[in-house]
Amino acid sequence: MKPEQSTLSADSVPSAEQFLRQAGDEDVLRFLRRLPIFAGQEDGRITLSDLIFEMQLWPYVKSAWSEVEGSPGIPGRLLQLTRVYKTAEADFEKETGKTRRLPRVIDLPAFIDVYSTEGLP
Repeated sequence: MKPEQSTLSADSVPSAEQFLRQAGDEDVLRFLRRLPIFAGQEDGRITLSDLIFEMQLWPYVKSAWSEVEGSPGIPGRLLQLTRVYKTAEADFEKETGKTRRLPRVIDLPAFIDVYSTEGLP
C-alpha cells in the first residue's frame, strides 16, 4: 500500500525540508521520539543521510502500520515492528530505488520505553 497521495506522488518523495514543513508538529515529535527504536545502525551512529532516509521513509512506515497486523505484548509488537519496516522499505525502494545504508538494529530499551509510555500505533 502506498502512502497517501497528498503526502507523496509516484514521482516525488519529500525532501527532509519538505517533510518538516508538511508534517504537523505532533507528527514530527512522534517521529523523533521513535527514531532511536528503528534507526539504530550496526555501527551505532546515525548520519545526516540516515536521518533524511528515515524522514523520507516515514510516510511508508505510517502506511505499513495500517496493513501489518500484530499481536499484543512485547514479542508480538517487536515482530510487527520488524514486518512494518520490511514492508515500508520494500515499498519505498520500489518507488524510489533508495535503500538503507546499513542494516537496521532495533534498540530494545528505546522500544520498551515507547511501548510502555506512549504505545505504538
